[in-house]
Amino acid sequence: MHISLNGKVAIVTGASRGIGLATVKALAESGAKVTAAARQVTEELAELAAAFDVFIVTANAATTEGAEHVVKETVRRYGRLDILVNNIGATDTRAGQGFLQLTDEDWAETMDINLMSVVRSTRAALPHMTKPGGSIVNISSMNAIMPNPFIIAYSSSKAAATNLSKNLAGEFAAQGIRVNTVAPGPTRTEMWAGRLPETEEGIREMALAFGISLGRFAEPNEIADLVVFLASDHSSMITGVDYIIDGGLVKTIH
Repeated sequence: MHISLNGKVAIVTGASRGIGLATVKALAESGAKVTAAARQVTEELAELAAAFDVFIVTANAATTEGAEHVVKETVRRYGRLDILVNNIGATDTRAGQGFLQLTDEDWAETMDINLMSVVRSTRAALPHMTKPGGSIVNISSMNAIMPNPFIIAYSSSKAAATNLSKNLAGEFAAQGIRVNTVAPGPTRTEMWAGRLPETEEGIREMALAFGISLGRFAEPNEIADLVVFLASDHSSMITGVDYIIDGGLVKTIH
């Protein structure tokens, strides 16, 4: 299957590294014009902007002001908006310390990043999105349906983001806007830097110990490829669906 996004305009938040960076690359390689929203411009992102029609907007899209700025600049530059990928996210600041150690501030920070960033960017984007034909893809997590007390606030916030996506899919279907979630398992990004074994065999043993049936971590480009499919017209009958991409880590039916 060849996926062409020629003529489409996309926004990717949290675009400087990891899954966000890979998604910018995959969308651009498929022909889309991409606004890459990031608080800081990495060397890798700058290289993409030099090679493709990638427009970097430096902003904190997790805030109301930042989200509105990103959308405004995108519409000003390209005159339309077809695809929104909400990728901003962060794990618990006190991972592993237990529920009773989390303060209201800890909960508020995690919810603000993982849930409210989706609310704010989606709210800013919807009035400008192509109708019909718009596609929103929210990066959630397999922890949304497989809670982990080590990262209890993160798991809860991602479950909320997945629930929000389902509700948005129902509300905006009549306008021809689709909303889906992608729920990665452990993915080889900078978040795991210094925590992975040095050898591929060691990583395989670690993945199997986690319960990942395929015996490896996902690569960011594999997550990005799924996002591109959901952003494209090839998935035009798909909305309100949560796609787990975790190598078989989640064993339950949901």
